[in-house]
Amino acid sequence: MNDTISYAHSNDENWSQACQCADLYITAEIARTYGLKALAEDFFDSFREHISDELFAQALELRRRTFDGEKFHRHCRQVCSDRERQVAQHAAQTARLPSSHPRAWKRDVAKQVLGHHRYQLPVGQGGFNVGTLRDLGQNEAMWRASLASDAIPSADFMYVYDCGSDPIAGVIQSVRSIVARRLSRRLDMLFVSHFDRDHICGIPHLLHEKTGLRVDTIVMPYLDDTDRIIAFGRSGATSGERSAERFHEDVIIDPIGTMARFGPRQIVVVMPEGEDEGGSGFFELPPAEPPRSGPDGMAWKGRDSAGGRSAPPLARRTPEGATIVQRIEFAVAAGTEGGWLLKPHVKRASQQDREAFCAAVEVLLQWPKGSFREKVKIEKERRSLVTKHRMAVSRAYSWAFGDKNETSLSLYSGPAEPQTAGAVLRNSRTFASARVGWMGTGDASFKDPLAVQRFEHHYRDEMDWVTTFMLPHHGSAHNFDPSLFVVDAELWVAAAQPIHLHWKHPAPEIVKAIKASGARFRKVDSSPKSLLEEKMVVFWPG
Repeated sequence: MNDTISYAHSNDENWSQACQCADLYITAEIARTYGLKALAEDFFDSFREHISDELFAQALELRRRTFDGEKFHRHCRQVCSDRERQVAQHAAQTARLPSSHPRAWKRDVAKQVLGHHRYQLPVGQGGFNVGTLRDLGQNEAMWRASLASDAIPSADFMYVYDCGSDPIAGVIQSVRSIVARRLSRRLDMLFVSHFDRDHICGIPHLLHEKTGLRVDTIVMPYLDDTDRIIAFGRSGATSGERSAERFHEDVIIDPIGTMARFGPRQIVVVMPEGEDEGGSGFFELPPAEPPRSGPDGMAWKGRDSAGGRSAPPLARRTPEGATIVQRIEFAVAAGTEGGWLLKPHVKRASQQDREAFCAAVEVLLQWPKGSFREKVKIEKERRSLVTKHRMAVSRAYSWAFGDKNETSLSLYSGPAEPQTAGAVLRNSRTFASARVGWMGTGDASFKDPLAVQRFEHHYRDEMDWVTTFMLPHHGSAHNFDPSLFVVDAELWVAAAQPIHLHWKHPAPEIVKAIKASGARFRKVDSSPKSLLEEKMVVFWPG
């Protein structure tokens, strides 16, 4: 207390206690106006009984004139806001009910209702995930029907995350099924996690000019010339069908030019986390318009994943005509509240490992020391590395990286504003929360605690809402340490066909750790019965 004025019949200590008691009275009074009970109320009576009525009245009169009430008002407003947010979150967590539940459809009129279906297709060793969105309006019959129907034909928005398998026959069969059911032949977005053959070899079939889909936007990670040769090195020691090999080589040599052959309206390249202008020359490129949807299909826009809901991403134009961005998330069917979020994240290989790889290639091919980076700027040299010298590139990768997989684009797919959303799932049993988010991780490496920490920081607003988590590199123990991850997914999935004994797809110790945590594990392989379908209706109550 700064008030040391002594009133009649009191000493300084009594007066100080009287002022403290007056402050407690005032804060309790303010708290009650917000419907709150101040902690001060629990102490007021014990203070008050030692102070005379006259002294208390004098202190209260003074403190009403000098007390900084605005600061406490702000505190009360913040407490109320926090409580409202907690109530909304609790409502969302208890709102996800099985479709058979009698209360499932008795909601307030919703501001927005989206049907979301996703399919992890049984392609064997590889990756092929299809997601769809449909605006279901206010028609309850349509909501119910959507949970029992195939979403591919009627989807307003469809995206694919990776499209490949080893051998290629697995993905070709699944591609034919998707294309046959998609009468509009429209694919809104294709996300490429990385450039391994078993994740991309199906793309020429998926986007075939005559027998495939017409893609609007392709999103892939940024890899410079060096990074792409590194990416080739991991699979360079193996071989596949010639058509898959040729496409794989073309993507490594010229990814943007190769993808442009399929006629997308735009190609978006996402820079790795922490990349700066010194590494890629980002700020030396001319500015570009941020990515956004075209005139057809469900509307979406790109926005800065670290700049709030309205901030556009910083975008540049590459010499090949692609749009390169540092940070981005894609808001689909976004309104004042609601919509869907697709949020990528790219982690780059360490500089030390990259330098070791370059040095190893120089030694193996007897190139002058320090010449690798200049040589791979030449397309002819890149083609020679992935055709004539693929075994040397593979040996250099093994020496520099060992069993690690690097540079992969992860993707979060889930409702925008999930804390206020409810959802109804097909064939659901009981639920403790409203989480319906999905996380794909490609072949990202999550063995390094710092890498995991950065990943979780990037997805800090989404991690609590992930219910389905795709294990990286088909569940290999070389890429994932379950003790490092804090995501509390309900379902962990490995898209794997156990043909590579070295990689252990999926690793038994990872499966055991998942089940020990009380979560479910699911392996999707080449068997049609292993197909994973997740169907839901997501709504934002009015």
